[in-house]
Amino acid sequence: MKKLILVIAALALVASPALAVDWNFYGSSRVQTWYTSIDGGDDGRDQSKLQWGTGDGLANNSRFGARVKAENLSGRVEVQMKATSGGDPGGTVTTENRLLYGEWNFGAGKLLVGKAYTPVAQFVSGQAYNEDLGLLAAGAAYGQRISQLALSFGGFQVALVEPKKGQIQGTGGATVGGDPDAIIPKIEAKWGMGFDMFSFNVMGGFQYFEIEDVNSLDNPGKTNDVDVTSYIVGGDVAMNFGPAYVKAAASIGVNWADAAWDIPGLSTGGSFAYFDGDDDTKDTDSWQGVLVGGFKFTDQMTFEAGVGYRSDDPDLKGLDEDEVVTVYGQAVISLAPGVWLVPEIGYINFMDDANGDDEGDQFYAGAKWQIDF
Repeated sequence: MKKLILVIAALALVASPALAVDWNFYGSSRVQTWYTSIDGGDDGRDQSKLQWGTGDGLANNSRFGARVKAENLSGRVEVQMKATSGGDPGGTVTTENRLLYGEWNFGAGKLLVGKAYTPVAQFVSGQAYNEDLGLLAAGAAYGQRISQLALSFGGFQVALVEPKKGQIQGTGGATVGGDPDAIIPKIEAKWGMGFDMFSFNVMGGFQYFEIEDVNSLDNPGKTNDVDVTSYIVGGDVAMNFGPAYVKAAASIGVNWADAAWDIPGLSTGGSFAYFDGDDDTKDTDSWQGVLVGGFKFTDQMTFEAGVGYRSDDPDLKGLDEDEVVTVYGQAVISLAPGVWLVPEIGYINFMDDANGDDEGDQFYAGAKWQIDF
């Protein structure tokens, strides 16, 4: 970590005088402390425990980075700070889950090259639990931080994003063979406008890839090429009423997990395409929504509450929709400039899975501790 900081600092000292580069460094150290009580539903795995961060102490979304500006060029680099088990500071430092991009302002618009948030992301909730999840993939759309080429013109942005390709599941759960091949990038776009008391965005995304030479189950000895298509469309809106605000978001689509519009292992079974046994897929229809409201009580304290819902409905005989509902309430307290305490309570009802089994529910209470520097 020390070597990384020294390299960045040296580059800033060397480059700044010659290129008039403005480097603004920043960091954020975060620890989350929660008490969780889990009802395991039909599997009977009930448990109550103290959840300190993610088990490693330091929250994985702790970060160190820099914003860079040089005339019509700008950029951002941000690395993840992750401790090892027991809080040992000698953990990993990586851009794997953070940001690294450059942007060129050419007058009529901007060109972004690198790893950044994709246009489908809906950041409307301040939920702190699960490393500032913000109800992402549990009500609000999320496209990860992925390598892309993005053009923006005012409030419009379109991006060619690194596609996700891989195997799909068979109707019996086993992974289907074959050779996944993406011939076009994933395409995402967003358009929005902001006013004094009102703002909105509409977005959409499309991905297609092909799995070649898949063995047919209906016609043994025969192989077919199987097309896997995913899409998402949605929008979000925010309204301010003096010290109060309301935000909402919604999205619908199919096969989100196959296009990285999902967070694996979170909330539901996921939105996957399934092999139909011959030359096509059975799709999973998904939709989700979020409603958030807040009130700025003072400059040092804001209250917020929110609810998120998601449904994944596979088009397979014998399977039902898999749903989840999340509710939370919090206070965002500024103890000093850059010092934050966020007490929060929440409830997650995992409802029934696609097989009709009760997945139980979870209650949590605790706080996020954060210092930005």
